[in-house]
Amino acid sequence: MKFLLPVLMCLTFVSAAQNPFSQVQTAFDMLAKEEPYKQANISFTLIDLQTGKILMDRQKDKPLAPASTLKTFTTATALRVLGPDFHFQTRITFKGNIEQKIATGQLIVYGSGDPSFGSDRFPETNADMVKKQIILALKKMGIESMKGNVKIVNTLFTDEAINKGWLDEDIGNYYGAGIYPLNWKENKFEINMVPTATSFEVSSNTAGYDNQTDFCINLVHKDGATTEEAFAFVAKNKPCMFDIRGVLSNKEKIQNMQLARLHPDIDFKKELIESLKKELHFEESELAVSGIEKTVTTIVSPPLSKLVYWCNQKSLNLYAEAFCKTIAVKLFHKGSWPLGISGLIRFANQRGIRTKNVSLKDGCGLAPENRITTNILAQMLHANTNEKWYPVFYESLPSINGLIMKSGYIGGTRSYAGYITLKDGRKACFAFIVNNYSCTPKEVKLKMFQILDMLK
Repeated sequence: MKFLLPVLMCLTFVSAAQNPFSQVQTAFDMLAKEEPYKQANISFTLIDLQTGKILMDRQKDKPLAPASTLKTFTTATALRVLGPDFHFQTRITFKGNIEQKIATGQLIVYGSGDPSFGSDRFPETNADMVKKQIILALKKMGIESMKGNVKIVNTLFTDEAINKGWLDEDIGNYYGAGIYPLNWKENKFEINMVPTATSFEVSSNTAGYDNQTDFCINLVHKDGATTEEAFAFVAKNKPCMFDIRGVLSNKEKIQNMQLARLHPDIDFKKELIESLKKELHFEESELAVSGIEKTVTTIVSPPLSKLVYWCNQKSLNLYAEAFCKTIAVKLFHKGSWPLGISGLIRFANQRGIRTKNVSLKDGCGLAPENRITTNILAQMLHANTNEKWYPVFYESLPSINGLIMKSGYIGGTRSYAGYITLKDGRKACFAFIVNNYSCTPKEVKLKMFQILDMLK
């Protein structure tokens, strides 16, 4: 009997050494038995960065909605296809005549799909700088006044601006903004609302829209409700542009929401004309245009490396979709979601990753019908480590709960994908998706963090 305890201890140690993830597997089994997760799909894949071998998995080949972890797939493909030093270039030209410092003709702006055009994240492409660069370039051409019109060329992308796979409750809000050849101020704007006796009314907006006629407010007062429970719909069969529904607390003097611009090219054109009138005495006129088309200037975006950084750090859907459609332009000379998604699939296949269980509608993860496996996401993350641009990709991922990973959340789905240092010092990558749970998003997030904490 004296020798029995040491023997048992030795057997226990050997068993744990053979399967150091048994505790985690047990945690997964227990989670699946809890009431909120009995109907849920729980998928997990963990890959050793050095060997490329799967260390542990659970339903690794189950196709699930990835939410914003899909951005790891899209941004990696963009870095490979376009390159970290790629720049979007928005070309501005003039067609007409210049005589005695007076320009008569048409100012033409060719949309490049640049998601940073007019964005306040970057000094080189913020709204004031864009307008200033155009006006200074016109003055360098010897122009002191202008007569004519402004034309926006929106031919770069060949399909719709708003993805058909997105929910109606998303597309009027800033995170559901469409992707256009000419984007402006990240295709978003703000409204301030003040409570009325039964609902709310718009007191101001940053897009210059009409506070009274462009917004239909159908919000209901509810104590404690935040703007997360208020949704902007694109109005249908109504005279307004936006139909705002849901519930919202009337205890605050002002409530602020960020909405999606539906016509960013028109908004940009309006602002540019205002600046031209102020700086070059511009007179709008629909003239017959002739003459040689001359380049005025080119608005150059920050390098793709910086755009990818903000895309992943702030989960910017607009940027991911700009990358997706630009990948299509690069590979197929036509910018569309189907072709962009084909580019994503092609890149994965070139890496030897089987994509049989992939069905995608977009590049950002907003479409609830997107399907991909944690095995594919994790394999992509592993393959990225062999690329020259890997440091750019790695640095773009947020630090969450002590891990370098991208998070994702849409209705019924919570997901994480990134890199982890295991307890034994090994470096690994992982993808983790829980789909169709019945508890709150916060509760499932904490459960996922607990499991991830067991690994590090």
